[in-house]
Amino acid sequence: MIRLDLWLTLTSGEKLHAAELAFGDADRQGRYASAFRYTPGYLADARTFALDPAALPLTPGDFPGKQLDTPLLALEDALPDDWGRRLLILRHGLPRGRQSEPHLLQALAGQGLGALGFYPPNQPPSEEANAAATLELQTLLDAAQRLERDGDSAIDDTTRSLLAAGSSPGGARPKALVYDEHGQWIAKFPSRRDDVDMVGLEAASLELARLAGLETPDFRLLELSDSRRVLLVKRFDLTQQGGRNHMLSFRALLQASGYYVLRYADLIAALRQHGARPEVDVPRLYRQMVFNALLGNTDDHLKNFWLLREAEGYRLTPAFDLLPDTGARREHVLLFDLTPLPPSPVELVGLGRKWGIGGAANICQEVEAAVARFGEIAAGNNVPESEIHRFAQDIARRCRTLSPNPSPAYGGGEQQASLPRRSR
Repeated sequence: MIRLDLWLTLTSGEKLHAAELAFGDADRQGRYASAFRYTPGYLADARTFALDPAALPLTPGDFPGKQLDTPLLALEDALPDDWGRRLLILRHGLPRGRQSEPHLLQALAGQGLGALGFYPPNQPPSEEANAAATLELQTLLDAAQRLERDGDSAIDDTTRSLLAAGSSPGGARPKALVYDEHGQWIAKFPSRRDDVDMVGLEAASLELARLAGLETPDFRLLELSDSRRVLLVKRFDLTQQGGRNHMLSFRALLQASGYYVLRYADLIAALRQHGARPEVDVPRLYRQMVFNALLGNTDDHLKNFWLLREAEGYRLTPAFDLLPDTGARREHVLLFDLTPLPPSPVELVGLGRKWGIGGAANICQEVEAAVARFGEIAAGNNVPESEIHRFAQDIARRCRTLSPNPSPAYGGGEQQASLPRRSR
């Protein structure tokens, strides 16, 4: 049996003992019972809110479950994914029998992204910085690539800084938490397994997203002394007052564990039900869907869509983890209506009108005009010309600009995902 206290960091920086957690011993298949209960003090505090408005409403009593599955997916949100989870295990030397989610939560403590911290009963939450200075980026990148190449045998004194800084962020790719005089960032590294310039492509995609009217985190592309590059993306879970914003994924909100078949319409319905400003955030989500469809961001799974708990309630986060279709999958994770294949701009307008999105045609036109600048923006981020040509062709197909027929929803006129001319 493992028992943990869950502490919530408010936007002010104050910490509240929010809930008590209990996890039974695992059976031979690794399955275990779990339970969540809000503390009486948390339920009585006027500043509190439901950590998951769908599955964990503010009511007394136990919320039982199995593993960190329904209704406890909001707790699983706090854990890092593949890369960070591997580093968390290495950092704390967890043997195979102690690598289940409850042990990982205990090891994570309060160092994850978001506002949740996990501590043994009656142990007050502690502060332990785990971000590295941006001056250490080259050392961190070297350590990440050694770890990818050599596995656990790569652990040494220089790798330990990566274990501390890299064991919190989510996602499968190498990354670490860093800071400088401008704030705290997630540093996204190239991988030894990359066959395209993932760092440059993501920087270009974020720039295109801004041109398309999406809200994105601040970001910047840094070139290290050996010409390798790192993308810094500003953390949006931190507040100016030194506190945290609670983060909730749409995977948790929709209780979508395991294999799921869900549509963008399901996200919109959840946002209308649980969001504080659906009249603002639903069009934002629709714009992001259109951008994903036209750029080719096929990795649109539910943990790439999140809500932040702000003073007025749950709001849609800025868009992040944006890339063209680097895996040549074409099919998206989320269905647009009844298909995972990307609709044309005209069909996207039709979906917007079906879902009650005001100005759907204007949104699609603005996004298509921005995405058509892929070649120019990618060249400005020094993406190799062969890769620009490859992805520009795919974007052109998605925008149906290779067809001689103009888009009637926009009043005609074709656009091309242009290839830049480079000086020799």
